[in-house]
Amino acid sequence: MPRDQESLIDIANAIRRSLRYADGISKSELETNDEKLSAILYQITIIGEATKRLSQSFR
Repeated sequence: MPRDQESLIDIANAIRRSLRYADGISKSELETNDEKLSAILYQITIIGEATKRLSQSFR
């Protein structure tokens, strides 16, 4: 269970970062801002990796 909790914290932090990076930017602006887009996509990767670490019983 501690590993599940750590993974959930990682997921929550990555979601917060993604929302912070996307705050105040339109879709068209995001499409042309490679740095913000890359930062958000990296956070999505973190979410995916943390999700894979969740125990089967927790899922």
